[in-house]
Amino acid sequence: MQNSDGKLPVGTTLGSAGDPLDALARIDSRQLRAFLAVVRQKNFTNAAETLNVTQPALSRSVQLLEERLGVRLIERTPKSFQLTRFGHAVFDRAMAIERHSNQIIAEINALRTGAEGQISLGVGPSSNSVLAPAITAFQKTHPTLKLRVLVNSMEKNFQALLDGKLDVICTALNFPDHQRLVTEEFVKVENIILASADHELAGPAKARISDLVTYPWIFFSDDAMGYQRVAGFFAANNVPPPVAAIECNTLDAIFKMLKSGPYLASVPSVVLPDARRAGLDRLKTEGGFWSIAIGIAYLRTANLPPAITALGLALRQHFEAAVGVDD
Repeated sequence: MQNSDGKLPVGTTLGSAGDPLDALARIDSRQLRAFLAVVRQKNFTNAAETLNVTQPALSRSVQLLEERLGVRLIERTPKSFQLTRFGHAVFDRAMAIERHSNQIIAEINALRTGAEGQISLGVGPSSNSVLAPAITAFQKTHPTLKLRVLVNSMEKNFQALLDGKLDVICTALNFPDHQRLVTEEFVKVENIILASADHELAGPAKARISDLVTYPWIFFSDDAMGYQRVAGFFAANNVPPPVAAIECNTLDAIFKMLKSGPYLASVPSVVLPDARRAGLDRLKTEGGFWSIAIGIAYLRTANLPPAITALGLALRQHFEAAVGVDD
């Protein structure tokens, strides 16, 4: 019988030492698997059938999990099924554990087995500039796998993935959540403003936000979300948004245009080393710009091809090294 706060009676859960870490160490993965099945099926009998176990055995697994944690996870009556607040928390964490466990197995299989065929990879203009070493390293370890790399805006990559025209995309993850997609965030990077190193606003002094809109701006083509982020930043500072003077579909084209005139552009900071080699630099500004998440997305499937998992791992390692992320 549980107490009024949802906890089980003292003495039924944590062992003689009363150490929560000891209780967690004794949680069996099968108990979490049983709990997930029950929540998904919302029925103990159906969950037992999916796991090919008896209903009493399944009920006992969930009961043991509750005892180990010291809280009631499921409120069950003959006519209702409802998770407690503890149950909701455990369900979210158990889902994460399941995803990570599947990813571990998939990564091992990907590293152990070869892959043949073709992967269509969509990348954003900014991501493409820093991915060449990672793609080269991946191709060397998967020489029989052909990589088809397509550069496009985040919106177009997102739609192409949903349409089945791409297998995986590596880009900013600012598109809306979608039930058909799985996203894996690699890093968060700051957005910055680039200009020619000899631009009037370049130098040690910070440029005022109001001064930034007096210069022509360059934006990526077909990147409405990117423009909206820039416009939102200026609106938050009570300044009208800049007007797009030029749109380009590659980062190299933007670099060349910035070098040729008094233009400004907003880009992720991860491209700054390449920008400086091209004679550009970051403008110092009042206040900081926003950060964006960069990672991959692919269609949700029960059997993710090992090659996609291996490619994702290679891209993650590259981005983390590029921005100095520690494990």
